[in-house]
Amino acid sequence: MNTKRLVVWLNIYAFLFTRIDVYAQSAHDQGTAAGTAANTVIRGMVNTPSATAVVPGYTTTPPEAALAGKASLGADVNAKLAACATTPADPNCQALRNAVLSANTPRPVVSPGDPAVVAARNIARNPSTDLGSLAAYYSGCTTSEVTTPARNETRTCARYVGVGSYSCSNSLSVAVSRSTNCTPGDWFAHAGSGSTGLDVQCLPDRPVNQQHFRVTSSGSPLAFFDVDMATSVVFPQIVAVLGTSYSWVDGSEIQSGVWVADKSCSGSTCSLTAMLADSQRDICTGGSESMTCTTEKPFLEVLSACPAGTLSGDNLQINPCWSGGESGCPPPVFLDKKTCYQPGSPSDIYAQDMSFVFPDIYWRAQSARSVIGWTPNPAYGPIPQMSLTYTRPATSATGADTWSSQCPTLSGPGRCMPASAPQCVDGPSTKIIDGVAVTRDCWEYRTTMSCSDTVTSDQCAPLAATGCTPLSSTCAQTNAVSGACEVYQDQYSCPMPAETVTTASSCPTNVFCLGSNCFNIGYANDPDFGKSMSMLEAAREAGVYLDTDRMQVFKGEDNRCRDRLLKNCCYSDGAGAGMTNQSVFGSGTRLVYDILMNSENREFVMAGMSALITGAGFSGSFTSYGVTIALNGTALPAGSTVLYSSSAVAGEGVVIAFDPWSLVIAIVIYVIMSMMSCNETEGRLALQEGARLCHSVGTYCSSCIRILGHCVSCIEHTTSKCCFNSMLARIVNEQGRAQIGKGWGGSNSPDCSGFTVSQLQSLNFAAMDFTEFYASLVPKALDVTAVQGSNAGRVNNCYFGQGRCN
Repeated sequence: MNTKRLVVWLNIYAFLFTRIDVYAQSAHDQGTAAGTAANTVIRGMVNTPSATAVVPGYTTTPPEAALAGKASLGADVNAKLAACATTPADPNCQALRNAVLSANTPRPVVSPGDPAVVAARNIARNPSTDLGSLAAYYSGCTTSEVTTPARNETRTCARYVGVGSYSCSNSLSVAVSRSTNCTPGDWFAHAGSGSTGLDVQCLPDRPVNQQHFRVTSSGSPLAFFDVDMATSVVFPQIVAVLGTSYSWVDGSEIQSGVWVADKSCSGSTCSLTAMLADSQRDICTGGSESMTCTTEKPFLEVLSACPAGTLSGDNLQINPCWSGGESGCPPPVFLDKKTCYQPGSPSDIYAQDMSFVFPDIYWRAQSARSVIGWTPNPAYGPIPQMSLTYTRPATSATGADTWSSQCPTLSGPGRCMPASAPQCVDGPSTKIIDGVAVTRDCWEYRTTMSCSDTVTSDQCAPLAATGCTPLSSTCAQTNAVSGACEVYQDQYSCPMPAETVTTASSCPTNVFCLGSNCFNIGYANDPDFGKSMSMLEAAREAGVYLDTDRMQVFKGEDNRCRDRLLKNCCYSDGAGAGMTNQSVFGSGTRLVYDILMNSENREFVMAGMSALITGAGFSGSFTSYGVTIALNGTALPAGSTVLYSSSAVAGEGVVIAFDPWSLVIAIVIYVIMSMMSCNETEGRLALQEGARLCHSVGTYCSSCIRILGHCVSCIEHTTSKCCFNSMLARIVNEQGRAQIGKGWGGSNSPDCSGFTVSQLQSLNFAAMDFTEFYASLVPKALDVTAVQGSNAGRVNNCYFGQGRCN
């Protein structure tokens, strides 16, 4: 009986404890399985083009973003609160009022010495104090516990003088708006004389010395001209020439044009007179036998009066025959009317005063008469005159004031109350806003607020109570009005107890454990990465190396090599794989080989260098393989030829220069060793083959022994190849041509052209196999045995081959 009881109790014990372990393990396994199943859904979301497709209501521009970084309510929110006074039942207004009420409700302060804060700080500083040893949390790791001895630590705290004293501001912003007194571009003021008109154009804020006018005839423009309205003139001046003719009397040139006079501006009001006239007119009278002609000017000068005791020259007459009866005497003449004369001596001019004020005496020139005005010449004939008065076009600026208060909106007792009246801290002053000088009595008012239960007045007291020693004290905030310090920042040296730190090492890379529950954190490499990388590089090369003349991308070049009886020049040189843009120029991509392209084809080097310098942030200059990049005026090496310059201004932009001798010296080590009995092109082709840049098109007999005109034995075969500046360009050509039915041409005339834009758009890149390309992206370990064997073979070749280390 006892034996049966023992068996029963053993079964019950095993059942209970086994079920507990199974349940616990089952919960962990279920959680792991649920997470693994969720990965499939999550990956689908990661591949989704945008978060909008999976996040309900997602937007990149939420309206709340405008509130970020604001210390207090803006003017728009205060305006909404004011408007809510009339709609107390509106849900939005209720939310706003509740938010303000919550912000102003006093709350107990959690000080740095609060027991909860102290306990949390102690746990963060030394977790093992409360949690014990943490070694059990690092399952599968090698753990060690290091005890830090007691030490002193510098702590910083704040002391508030006049606790709860804060300031808020009410700032003024002025929005400047502009308006004009006329519609810009319109001919807004007009004066006319018959069918002739004068108009001024509305060009606001144009200088007064460049006012723009036009003259019309029956509404059709005759001339456009600018007039300096700031400078007055006393005699008409021509401002626009309408035509040119010649006098049939004396052959002199006659200009027909627009004349202006009496121009002036007083404040914003301007006026002028415009006239249409010829510079002179021939006036003839009498018949054909007795015709007499004179030349008349359109305008006459008005001269200043002569001083007292003098006469103008047009009042003094010289008569060669004073008796008046002599036969054949010339007619009397007058002296110069622009000169004032005074009585002189017998050695001066003898003239008769025709005004009969003075007797016939001698006259001497005293002064010149100045031009003080003008008048139309009646003898010239009628002249169209247009007098125009207008208000000068101008822009007026007005300012709209907007006050933005950073002070809280208080509807009753709360955490903060005003402690002082607002004081102006900025003004009166003048500020330039949008190019306009704006003067205001005050631009900012500041109010002191008294706030309770917002901060502990002395945060340093707990430090001093725990035995910390003061080190220093600095003022962190001053009162803007009084200049007194309101907040002090103090430093204390505080004793710190010994601490135990648990470190873990040699942890599994694919397992993470929390106690006895472990997770497999291993993951499989993304199989799509290589394909994505290939397509991105293909898109980059298509953009950088686009042939804009032929609108082709991924184009190659025709290269050929010979296989002769004693020497096969169609071989591969692995040194070419190291001549990428990155290794040659020290920067750029290692996926393209521009330097291996033909020397006469600079397009690849130029395109690659353009992509390099525009994306790498170069300064100064660098030179590699004969190509020099100089930025912002850096000097070029002697003998360099400028291939490209990005700026027409000396000392600015980017300059690419090419020194062919440096390129020859740098590349000859590779080419000459590859040439030997082969030519330079074949040596370069070997380097391109070593970099896997070429596609063989075909082989043909290029030289043979002929008998009676027939080839009986071929002694030289030539292989044609299309070579590209990157492996990716070759792969795209090899697989893309098959998609669109584009061939490679014949062995004698290979087709190495690229794809047109339309052809490129029709290619299915997803169907292409880029395995060879993205396999080249993965670093490979150095095969030491192969290197040693290669070097051993080259020693013999170099020694017995007299330096020809092939």
